[in-house]
Amino acid sequence: MALLLIDNLNAAEQNLVGNWFELVGQTILTNAASQTVIESRATGNLININSKEIKCVYNPPVYDIKKIKQIINQFYPNNKDEVDILLKSLQELQKKVEELKKD
Repeated sequence: MALLLIDNLNAAEQNLVGNWFELVGQTILTNAASQTVIESRATGNLININSKEIKCVYNPPVYDIKKIKQIINQFYPNNKDEVDILLKSLQELQKKVEELKKD
């Protein structure tokens, strides 16, 4: 479809059309992200995984698994099995990272 749109256009005109489509896409993505934040705040499901409550200031970040579990259970009290699975996955990822650092 893009090739059909630019068939009779010179390079400057093609650049103009391409930038316009990128602008349209960025506007849609920005609006969707804003709407997601608004909906999350309205339903109370917003967890900032980068907050000081959740991670320490070391680099790489070390997450407080107990605090994460407490916050998630607060928002999703009926999904404890899923929360446990997610937390175990996070712990496994942290172990793998530590193993890779040693190698």
